[in-house]
Amino acid sequence: MIEILPVETPQQLKEFVTFPFQLYKNNPYWVPPLIKDELETLDKEKNPVFKNAEAHYYLAKKGGKPVGRIAVIINHLEVNEIGKKKVRFGWFDVVDDIQVSEALLNKVLETGKAHSLEYAEGPVGFSNMEKAGILTKGFEEMNTMITWYHHPYYAQHFEQLGWE
Repeated sequence: MIEILPVETPQQLKEFVTFPFQLYKNNPYWVPPLIKDELETLDKEKNPVFKNAEAHYYLAKKGGKPVGRIAVIINHLEVNEIGKKKVRFGWFDVVDDIQVSEALLNKVLETGKAHSLEYAEGPVGFSNMEKAGILTKGFEEMNTMITWYHHPYYAQHFEQLGWE
């Protein structure tokens, strides 16, 4: 059974941040982020983006083990001042299990509906000045610090689930 758990404690946030280290541990092309930087970026007390945004972090677990993560983001400036009725998502990492992907992406849709938002966009960061998109080719090349690295099955999951 897949559990989608909200990240509510500093320990859970560290588990959220370090999950990709397990997922990509044998991949020579993945460039890991600095854990301290990731923790500060996602810290609602330290990152000034949270003056105009909110984020909800989720860990997917199966049998008590982490199998995925996602951040669901609402950028209130974008929604209220620009009029883009969208929910964002990022920090999407998942094992090769389409049911886990579906459960995590459903959290994005649920959050969007709860806030009367009309569509979802991702993977993206808090704003348009951050990492965006999903890797669809170049899996045998090292990613940069400003791009996310993804396994090839990510694009397949999005396509099979009807995400464009």
